[in-house]
Amino acid sequence: MMKPDNMSNIRRGFTLIEMSLVLVIIGLVIMIVFPALNAVRQSFQQSMTASNLSSLLRVTAAYVQANGCLPCPTPASTLGAGFGRVRGDTINAACGTCNVPEGIAPFASLGIPSSTAKDGWGRWITMRIDPALAINFGIIPPTAPNLTATTLCPQGQSCTGLCQANLSTADRIHVLTQSGSDQQAAVLFLSHGANGLGAYHADPLLNEGIDQHPTFRGVSTACSETGGFERCNANGDSDFVQGGFTPDASAPFDDSLLYLDRNALVAYLGNPACQSVW
Repeated sequence: MMKPDNMSNIRRGFTLIEMSLVLVIIGLVIMIVFPALNAVRQSFQQSMTASNLSSLLRVTAAYVQANGCLPCPTPASTLGAGFGRVRGDTINAACGTCNVPEGIAPFASLGIPSSTAKDGWGRWITMRIDPALAINFGIIPPTAPNLTATTLCPQGQSCTGLCQANLSTADRIHVLTQSGSDQQAAVLFLSHGANGLGAYHADPLLNEGIDQHPTFRGVSTACSETGGFERCNANGDSDFVQGGFTPDASAPFDDSLLYLDRNALVAYLGNPACQSVW
């Protein structure tokens, strides 16, 4: 009886050279594909950020239309049931004194999901308002009569709602643009970009000042090109900078912000623009 030929059953494996060649090809494919995928991901994150910033302006204007005042942000230190609500309290009165004009958009009070209050990198978008526009003016919607410079509404009266003349300038928002102009704003929303420098943490207990971030620790605290323009948008005051992306590691800047002045805010949903001195 003849023995079976086992040679035909022997399976030939990969040689070391073949395996190395496969790994090289895989590496080349990754080198070609990864940058494209990364670019797509970054584009998506930037698009989502721009969309959420616009949405926040829109729902804030709707809130003003319905309540006659700006919504006070949720303080970043808020814990519990008040998180996501105006002023960070559960009472949730629409209008009233805003002692902390900067924080997180009160998404629950605005009737939007929390995801809309975050940018494309999943970080909270910073909200800042002019606290003088958060009180109850007693006029809904916030329409404005045709006033002239000689017939302005006296300070302290609610005859023009949000368009009341000569409101307090304390903590009024100022935005320095790339052209060097100083723009006043009633409400501002800010994404701290891909690097997240200055963004509020998802856990309020972990929020820290921008000076504690490794990028800025031990660096000049000045809000400047050398000190880092990111500081200007994360130091807790009412002055902000709107500029282009600066890749310099010593002065990073990749923030995105949208804002409305009082005229644009009141006119956003079709009301007449304010015609009084702000």
